[in-house]
Amino acid sequence: MVFKPFTHLARQSFGKTLTHGYAQSVVAATQSSYASSTTPFGPFSTHAASKFSKHGSSQFHNTLQHPSGTIASGGQQGSVQETSREDGGLAAYYEAWQRQQRNHGSGKEWKQFQFPLRIGWNAQNALADSKGVDKDNALLRPDALLDRSNLDRAYSTSAVDDIKKAEDVIAEAAAVAEVDEAIAKEISSLQPSLPSSSLTPDVSARITPSGSGSSVVTPGQHQSNTTNPSPYSLPPTGVTLPTSQSPTLTDGISHLREAGRYAEIPVVFESILASGIQPSITDYNELLAAATASPAAQHHVVSKALNIYTDMLHRRITPDAAFYTVLLELLSRRAIEVYQTKAAMNIKRRRYGTSAPDSNFLLPSDESEYAILAADDALRHAIIIFDAASSSPQLKALSPDVYGLLVSACALHGYDEDMIRIHTHMEEHQVIPLASMFPPMIEAFARSEDLRTALRCYDGYRSLAIQHDAGEKVLMGRYDYSVYAAVIKSCMGCGRSEAGDRFITRILESFDNGTEEGRARLDFARDIIVTDGLIQHQIDVHRFAEALNLADTWNLTPGARDKALAHICSMAADHGDKATAIKAYQLVKATPANMSVTALSMMAMHIRYGELSEACNYWSVLYATPNERDSLIEPTTMYAIALMTNGQIGEGLTHARQAFARIRTSATTAAAREQIKEKIDEVIELFGNVLGLPQSRLSPHAAMNLLGAMTENNGLVSPMSEQLLAGLGAQEIATLSRQDTVLALTIEASMISNGAFLQDVAHVARFEHLLDVVTQLGLTLDEMTLENVERSLGQVESQRPGVIAKWRNARQVARPSPHAPLLGPPATSLAVNANLSHAATFDPYAGTTDHRGSNMILDVLEKAPSRRSVNLDKALSQFWNMRRIGRHPRYIVYSKLITVAALEGRANAIFDLLGTARQDVPLQSQYPLVREGWSSILDSMIGACLTVGNRAAASEFHQELLQLGSTPSANTFGLYITTLKESAQTLDEANEALDIFCRAKQEGAEPTSFLYNALIGKLGKARRIEDACFYFSEMQRRGLRPTSVTYGTMINALCRVSDERTAETLFDEMEHMSNYKPRPAPYNSVMQYFQTTKRDSRKVLEYYSRMLSNHIQPTMHTYKLLIDTYATLEPINMPAAEGVLDTIRASGQRPEAVHYASLIHAKGCVLHDLAGARMTFDAALANSEIRPYACLYQAMFESIVANHHVEGIEGTLEDMATRRVELTAYIANTVIHGWATAENISKAQNLYQRMGMAKREPSTYEAMTRAFLAVNDRQHAREVVEEMRSRGYPAPVTRKVQALLEHAHS
Repeated sequence: MVFKPFTHLARQSFGKTLTHGYAQSVVAATQSSYASSTTPFGPFSTHAASKFSKHGSSQFHNTLQHPSGTIASGGQQGSVQETSREDGGLAAYYEAWQRQQRNHGSGKEWKQFQFPLRIGWNAQNALADSKGVDKDNALLRPDALLDRSNLDRAYSTSAVDDIKKAEDVIAEAAAVAEVDEAIAKEISSLQPSLPSSSLTPDVSARITPSGSGSSVVTPGQHQSNTTNPSPYSLPPTGVTLPTSQSPTLTDGISHLREAGRYAEIPVVFESILASGIQPSITDYNELLAAATASPAAQHHVVSKALNIYTDMLHRRITPDAAFYTVLLELLSRRAIEVYQTKAAMNIKRRRYGTSAPDSNFLLPSDESEYAILAADDALRHAIIIFDAASSSPQLKALSPDVYGLLVSACALHGYDEDMIRIHTHMEEHQVIPLASMFPPMIEAFARSEDLRTALRCYDGYRSLAIQHDAGEKVLMGRYDYSVYAAVIKSCMGCGRSEAGDRFITRILESFDNGTEEGRARLDFARDIIVTDGLIQHQIDVHRFAEALNLADTWNLTPGARDKALAHICSMAADHGDKATAIKAYQLVKATPANMSVTALSMMAMHIRYGELSEACNYWSVLYATPNERDSLIEPTTMYAIALMTNGQIGEGLTHARQAFARIRTSATTAAAREQIKEKIDEVIELFGNVLGLPQSRLSPHAAMNLLGAMTENNGLVSPMSEQLLAGLGAQEIATLSRQDTVLALTIEASMISNGAFLQDVAHVARFEHLLDVVTQLGLTLDEMTLENVERSLGQVESQRPGVIAKWRNARQVARPSPHAPLLGPPATSLAVNANLSHAATFDPYAGTTDHRGSNMILDVLEKAPSRRSVNLDKALSQFWNMRRIGRHPRYIVYSKLITVAALEGRANAIFDLLGTARQDVPLQSQYPLVREGWSSILDSMIGACLTVGNRAAASEFHQELLQLGSTPSANTFGLYITTLKESAQTLDEANEALDIFCRAKQEGAEPTSFLYNALIGKLGKARRIEDACFYFSEMQRRGLRPTSVTYGTMINALCRVSDERTAETLFDEMEHMSNYKPRPAPYNSVMQYFQTTKRDSRKVLEYYSRMLSNHIQPTMHTYKLLIDTYATLEPINMPAAEGVLDTIRASGQRPEAVHYASLIHAKGCVLHDLAGARMTFDAALANSEIRPYACLYQAMFESIVANHHVEGIEGTLEDMATRRVELTAYIANTVIHGWATAENISKAQNLYQRMGMAKREPSTYEAMTRAFLAVNDRQHAREVVEEMRSRGYPAPVTRKVQALLEHAHS
């Protein structure tokens, strides 16, 4: 276990704060190279981001310095400059600039200031062996780019203004020269007084501090230097370098980009500079491409890109269209990202902050992050660079993406004038616009209450869309629905709601053309226009009740409606509209996607209102819902703090610790995991502030919980960990559990080994006492803890003589337990001293077990199954209350809670309960009672994982149980069989069930009736009646009495193979057995057999009478069988069939769609009364109590096909789509058969393709194969059969369809 001091994010955010800003911005374009090396840290205080940083000795790591990474400038000289002149040359710069403006760029002899060149990259060595390039070197990273991050941003604005105001290149050069001369004089005045005349040029060059000394040359002079130039160091302004014409270097950059080796491009670029070659525009384009391809965060990439642009302008290289395109797209995307991130953070601040409008963020790091985003000026830079690009005579127009992104960014940030100017420039140059920029433009005008311009913008888009529909290339992409929504929002926002209503009516009417495609487009358009337009406007103005009414009244599709309701619920809760939030939460469909949003907001709302009991319910829902785990950090923090402030400190820390463990495991990369750990560290420190440490003292259990959360995350948080340990005296240690005792010793040993005992002598006394407790309890530690203890003993031996001898005599070295926990917080490996003899019935946890509370929890769980969810919540509440007072239940309670939670589908709860069990009653396999208890817990975990469909986790717990020397119960093996999932019906469940049954026997599980029932059911479904009868007999030979379920399973299996006599014999035997529990399933099986197979109405009615005589309530399936019997078997009695509906109503139930489907099938397929079938079909759809299920349409399609009225298929299909009834495989089979009969194979094939492979079943392949063979299209029939074979269906299934093809060939 590694413990390290905690570095709070507030300290870490210093570097992040600085790198968020664009350290060298556009302004530095008019400055010479000395600015980056002579400007001290002081001027950075004018940068907006410096408000959030800490001033001190922190240094920037300039990746463009010497390859070794050292700072070239002398430290002492830099300090002299900083102390003697705090403005960093800004006054001299401003004075020179004013003088230049007064002179209007008049010519004047000027001198160039130049730093001594430093040793840099050796181009020949670099290119001699490209394979030897060290990929880990900092110079190989894309971030090794022109980092001039210590430039003052104040220079940037003025310099760009100078560039814009300059009348020609000569005036610009003169301005730069004046600045160079002024600053050079000021810096020279600060240098040590050394008469240059007394030194030779060589000596003078040697003693001049690198990066601080200077020499002045005229344009005609040339200064020689024996050292190589620094990487990316800028040449003197007056010296003209040769252009980049080296084919080896320039071509090398292009080859690197083509190969995708972006990290090596900066190395070659350095070589170009070191060789004294002027880089070309192509070189800068490749360098910019390398920067944008960097995996770093976007704000870092933006900073690098601006550095490249700055250096480019300084070298008087004019960017081309490609360079401007990449740079402007990058800046625009960054501006849009900043806007979206700020919006998301505002929601987070409102949700997790206080009720005050100006509330702070929950975490300080979010506050700092938001401040950095607020100071971001990517859009301002983008506009400046766009102006420079648009004024360039070589460049006429930019790409459509650049215009679209810039316009969108300006619209979002409220830069309306710039947005109009950029859009006008785009139109003047006849650039095809992006459709995506029109919605934000329309909304931007609406925010300014300029509805007229917004509508003109819409008219422009409409005109372009019409031309685009006509085939003209005048618009890139289509955003029709979003534009409609933006127009509606604009009308509503400007108080013209009646215009918005007319507009939406006109738009929706235009889609309703009566075709299926038109209705689909109408639904799609309605969803977007209503949700993004009407509803979103009501949400924006905080009228959540109106928004809810719109979502409830408009005929939205189920998915769109649920999404809108979830959004309304979340926003209403965030803004404190409790009534609307609760109502919307009740209406939204309980899907994981919806619950992850709504439950989070509802929990936060109730916590803000101080309603902790209601918040607990939403926390349970949120914790049990799969979602992005890193998004749980804030709600976990908020919920835990609410519990702590309400006096439930232990429970709050327990919930937080468990949630943090799950959040860490959700990270998919090491970098993401480290970010999560840092944020959790910040939360832990926040917990300390909330708990009032160090002024207040926590209970021993709470203190160890907090220390455990630290050690599981990122190490101990200092000084909080020392404060928590200081509260553990001898009395407190005596109340700790064995696991917490070992953890306390581990932490104490680590602190002592790090020298903590030198500051606090109490560490030694506490350490010695913990050693005594461990030896008295017979606990043995893992190897790492032993190592820390041994190291600590050597350090405290001088203060506690004899402690080493006492420890070594008392302890017994134990191996780590092989049964390491798979889930939950890591538990310390424990073992009991072998010298201590215990009885087989000894339970080491008996002293802390609450037997009475355990019985109460079991009684609650065994109450009415119909209220199982409510009972589970009540039992869990009692369970947590029990743990809050330091007690825990019996082992069987953990098992029962896990089982019931699985039946309720609470997958996360079962793992939380397991983790709690590992904390409360850690596995000590040497105690038989503990081993037996954990066998039941692990067995219940296997069954629970199978129930929730997590077979992989079930296998892991199965293996852990085997390592414990136990085996799953027979009922658990039965769950293995019953939970076999059909993978597109390609799994041979019978063979799989037999394998599981044999494994149960091999592992020593004693078969039960449940296991046999599960096996017989799978065998009967596969029509393997001999095997089913064999195991039925084996069950009886073992002395297991068949239950009514067993008989029902066997009867159903026998009916499948038409073994009438055996089935009736078993039925009579079932009715006369002593433990018979009447069930409707066996009666339904026999009735169905005689109705579908034997076609004997007398026998069906006979078993129905026997069912009633045994006081068995008929099921809905029973009534369906009755209708089929009356309506399809001779003698046909249609009035009696229709009278069954009255029988259902008389029993207090309602007829279902399946009953009407039976009547439709009977009238259409048996009586061939298509009109009567249609009448019954229409009556069923008109009945508000009947939902339009697929079985209704299936019966109607069967009637249509049976009466050869295939022209009615399309109308019924359209009605089916209108009512959003799913197209099942059985409906598709019937329709395909009907169209194939009418020789309309194209429609049959279109429907087959519409199904998609995932929904096709073996019967679908058979129907399509028959359809192709009916029109002699063997080639397509063969393709259908090949697709079926590729699905992996069992051989008997595929053989039947393949035989059709073979028979057709013969």
